[in-house]
Amino acid sequence: MSEALRNVIALSFIGSAALFFCPEGGVKRVLRVLCTAMLAAQIISPIQAIDFNVFSAVEARFSSAEAELLQSAGRSGRTLKRVFFEQNCEEYVKEKGGQLGLKVSDVRFELRENGEDAWQPVAVTVHAAGAGESAELLSRLIRDDLGVPVERQVWILDEQTGAG
Repeated sequence: MSEALRNVIALSFIGSAALFFCPEGGVKRVLRVLCTAMLAAQIISPIQAIDFNVFSAVEARFSSAEAELLQSAGRSGRTLKRVFFEQNCEEYVKEKGGQLGLKVSDVRFELRENGEDAWQPVAVTVHAAGAGESAELLSRLIRDDLGVPVERQVWILDEQTGAG
């Protein structure tokens, strides 16, 4: 590349000197056109040496990497939405359980993705300590508010320790 730059500079000096010593008139106009054409050809010549197949290969690799990143970002986004939704459901059950006198120690939801990139609970397992009546009330809240039918709820209830 530095050789091409030296050639352009040398050609510029030669052309300038030729134009300087050339008398005014038609010959000088023709010489200007020739010098400009030769300078343009010299500037363009390194571009002709570029292997555009390499650019195509690099572009293909970048396109592939871009598609992979977008796909990965989509998976990460789906996972984050799932975790966020699951945590909100768990917090809801623990909060409502506490209001009803239950000590909910663990909540595990089984989630299913609906067609709109959103999650929906389909089953739940609840570990809690407290009275059975409170568990029944919480079970109905889970059914009504979160849409998990009672038959898809598993309760592990320790009535010995109480709500505390």
